[in-house]
Amino acid sequence: MNSSLYRTAMILLFVWLFYQIFNNLFLLLLLVGALFSYILYRGSDQEEEKKSGYLWTALGLLLLSLFFTSAFWAILGVFLVVEFNSNSRLSRTVRDPLFKKKQYWQEKEYVSVNWDNYDASDLQFSRNKWFGDDSIGKEIFQWEDKNYIRLLGDTFFDLGNTILPKKENIILIRKGLGDTKIIVPRDTALSVNVSMGLGKLVIDKEEYTLKNETVKWHSSDYSTSMRKLKIVTSTLVGEIEVVHL
Repeated sequence: MNSSLYRTAMILLFVWLFYQIFNNLFLLLLLVGALFSYILYRGSDQEEEKKSGYLWTALGLLLLSLFFTSAFWAILGVFLVVEFNSNSRLSRTVRDPLFKKKQYWQEKEYVSVNWDNYDASDLQFSRNKWFGDDSIGKEIFQWEDKNYIRLLGDTFFDLGNTILPKKENIILIRKGLGDTKIIVPRDTALSVNVSMGLGKLVIDKEEYTLKNETVKWHSSDYSTSMRKLKIVTSTLVGEIEVVHL
């Protein structure tokens, strides 16, 4: 779709969305409740766990105010159609589990953690990027456990560029649409816990097609090995490949 035409269509759809919300008392009350909860979240000096309740309430009310409008679903439909037509990797992500096409990893990006020195008391913040593929570089990195979230995009973890500590190391991945490949050093014991709506799990040369299933697997030496990696993933649609090198 032409980019200017796409922008114009999205602007018109958003105008339609706001029109539907402001002309429906129930939806408007939900939106006002979401804004009020967010204000409480920003202005509250309570503990972080209690403040998070305001944030989740705001997100829930906001989503409800959107879900009950036809404009929101039209916006979502147009967005997905354009993304599938313009992003060949995304279209293959959905198509491969259904039609068992060959794997494709030549174009995957790279993710790891840079070398830095932190004190035990350091509080670290990092902002999650919801859309797109990841590319952080290909230099040597210092390992730290990963808690990773993405709505749409592909990811490549190369653990050959780092040294895993002699303990149980953890990668936690929550993803909507997209593929994930993890390269693990050969001397590392491995545990895999995968939940997937639709897609494939590949562990070395073993391939499994998953449809709303959960798979648990671990290497035979996991309980006795000093250096081990635990991978826990939840993916709606995609492919997860774990390779020992």
